[in-house]
Amino acid sequence: MVFFLLVVFGFLSFTSSQISHQYHFINIRKNWTEAQRFCREKYIDLATVNNADEMNSLFGAISDVSYDVYIGLYRSEVFRWHWTLPDSYNVELFQNWKEKQPDQDNNHGCAVMDNNGKWFSDSCDLQKPFVCFNATSNTKYILIEVTKTWREAQEYCQTFYTDLVNIRDSSENQNVKKIAKNDVWIGLFKDPWSWSDQSNSSFRFWSNIRRDQNCVSVMVNQTGKWNDVKCNATQPFICHSDLKSQSTTKSATPGPSTTTQHTPAQNTTEGENTSSHPTQILTTGPEQDNLILVRENLTWTEAVSYCRKHHVDLVSIHSEVLQNRAARRASQASTSHVWLGLRYTCTFNFWFWIKNRETGCYQNWASGHGPSGYEECGLSGAMESTGGHRWVGRPESERLNFICHTCADCQLCTDTF
Repeated sequence: MVFFLLVVFGFLSFTSSQISHQYHFINIRKNWTEAQRFCREKYIDLATVNNADEMNSLFGAISDVSYDVYIGLYRSEVFRWHWTLPDSYNVELFQNWKEKQPDQDNNHGCAVMDNNGKWFSDSCDLQKPFVCFNATSNTKYILIEVTKTWREAQEYCQTFYTDLVNIRDSSENQNVKKIAKNDVWIGLFKDPWSWSDQSNSSFRFWSNIRRDQNCVSVMVNQTGKWNDVKCNATQPFICHSDLKSQSTTKSATPGPSTTTQHTPAQNTTEGENTSSHPTQILTTGPEQDNLILVRENLTWTEAVSYCRKHHVDLVSIHSEVLQNRAARRASQASTSHVWLGLRYTCTFNFWFWIKNRETGCYQNWASGHGPSGYEECGLSGAMESTGGHRWVGRPESERLNFICHTCADCQLCTDTF
């Protein structure tokens, strides 16, 4: 099966030659949330896959099982657009949508270019001609006039070329427009799937999607293809990155912090001593500081709801140490600012942190913002993604990335937040 997978992915190897993750197969049956917790405590997170080479590496790490294995992909509440080539294409950098497109009120998840070079969203199940991209030839763009569904078109392009065409700028858009005689599929798609580590990888290797189940497994008996499954199913799973050699933990009951040394292991089985992993354990340190950047563009209110549902809350910053940690997260954002748990009240005319309703002593406001700056109703606090990572007031209807804080027990966060 591994050989077959290598053959299937061989056509993509020249576009994804780097492997940034080390994968660890954990042969213990857990539900998805339990698996995520285990990986975050022992490694970095449930497995993220960035490209075909990494999928080969992940599949090769699985041993001696014939059942499904969890990875870190899960269904979120927000649909996002992705290019099919994850390594070098960013959907935020160039867009050429028709007026009133993409239609936010429908489930059309695939993008089409018309004969004017404009894009619109349409049903992925429709049959259309398409344009492939060839990374290894002087002829980069190939019009395929046979009609196929979007997924069939992508599979065709991946088999015979590189992928469906991805577009980075107006020049590439113009080149594709020149050969497209009618509406054609391009390599832009929308889906609700997110990675546990909040990376922006658009790599997908679906076998089947039933659209009513929220977690993802690698199907070992079907050459590593992915399938959506119920998150409460218990399965083995794959973690990624290097094993943390030391983890500082705080117990839920009062007592001193302890340092636990873990021995690296590629595969963990049910019979090995893996130690207990109660939900009351909080892992701290540079690898995991309880801050998670969510690279979804939401309003401030939507960001609050997301953090409270999936983590604890939008981050509150009460010290320079936490400011520096949040700044490191913000520097990886895809928007110019990221939401914080900071809000302005018109009624009482002051800024406050929503986590504890306090104004806080530590401040890092940009000039002209905050208590000494211009203030108006409907403002919430955001951090600059670059530069000095100063705080600013932004209209709460603006759509930005955001930073959540998370911990095993909210009571354990008092030393950090």
